Amino acid sequence: MAFSDIFGPNTGKSIATRREEAVMKDKANMGREGDSMIVRASPFTIKLLQDIGGAGSFNPETGMLEFYGVDDKVKRMMR
Repeated sequence: MAFSDIFGPNTGKSIATRREEAVMKDKANMGREGDSMIVRASPFTIKLLQDIGGAGSFNPETGMLEFYGVDDKVKRMMR
């Protein structure tokens, strides 16, 4: 059995980095209302997202901020 069969292809990333990426991908898939990305944002960017209609609420499953579009949610509710 080859080393790569056990640990996967050599991507130049450590196993810890691969594990962290997998966890982040799983958390991104837990988004609500179409929220599907994890980003690092400054306080200025967070305020900007809220000012243009982003929810700015906390996802109860992940505990992370979410910025799905409030306008989109209202439009779906009115259908």
